[in-house]
Amino acid sequence: MMMERHSHKKFWLAIVILAVVAITFLVTSIWVLNELEVTQAQLTNIEAELAARQTELADAEIELSTMQGFVESLEAELLNLQANYERLTTGYGYVLRDPSYQEMRDFLDRDKTSERKYLVSEYDCVNFAADVKTNAAEEEIRCAYVVIEYRGGTGHVIVAFDTTDEGLVFIEPQFDWEVEPEIGKRYYQCVKPPSGYYMTKPGSDDTIMRIIVVW
Repeated sequence: MMMERHSHKKFWLAIVILAVVAITFLVTSIWVLNELEVTQAQLTNIEAELAARQTELADAEIELSTMQGFVESLEAELLNLQANYERLTTGYGYVLRDPSYQEMRDFLDRDKTSERKYLVSEYDCVNFAADVKTNAAEEEIRCAYVVIEYRGGTGHVIVAFDTTDEGLVFIEPQFDWEVEPEIGKRYYQCVKPPSGYYMTKPGSDDTIMRIIVVW
């Protein structure tokens, strides 16, 4: 009788243990399944994000390709401009620039054209202006050839510099004096000689009717 009771207790103990094991296994399985679902969801999100990044990368590659084509086009245009620039400046060796007022004065001080003697039909105002313009170009300075027409059909030629700080300055190249030409005014009255000098009044009418500036 004692043996039967003991066996009966073992049986129920075994049943309890098996039940606990089964419950533990079930709970563990459910937890693992939940974790798997969470992990699967995370993997799905990661795959979606990766797909989005791949799409962005593809778009970026297309944009980069487009930009490279644009850069290549600009480089080709630059090479073309450089070739045109070199062709335009070939034979000159320089690019003319506008001087400051002081640079203009310094150039005129160096230039010896005003020391030349005026000779009718040999070396007149046209020659003075042309030589100053040529000499300025040799020093990479931009100088204008200025034709002044007088009333009655005669005229005169001077030069001008578009200075960077004082604007357009007209110069009488025979004396390196500044001039402020004005339509309707006599030329000799427009010349501004330095202190102690004066411009002689000509016998002919030098009233300015037109001013032509040629760069």
